Amino acid sequence: MRIDDDGNMELTAEENQSLMDQLDIAAVDYDDPPVEIECLGMNEDAATFKATNTQTGKTVELVFDLITS
Repeated sequence: MRIDDDGNMELTAEENQSLMDQLDIAAVDYDDPPVEIECLGMNEDAATFKATNTQTGKTVELVFDLITS
């Protein structure tokens, strides 16, 4: 995962598929998935997000290592 210059989250194909599977998103909804993502916090080592399926209320927590240059 990376954040682009506009602040948008960009997932790899594998990360995106894993998220869709974890949130039980149907393949027909992949083009416009009912997903809301909220940043829960960041520290020196990681950024934590909560992803929610807005149709079912199912949530998963995503933790990504921070890479600094």
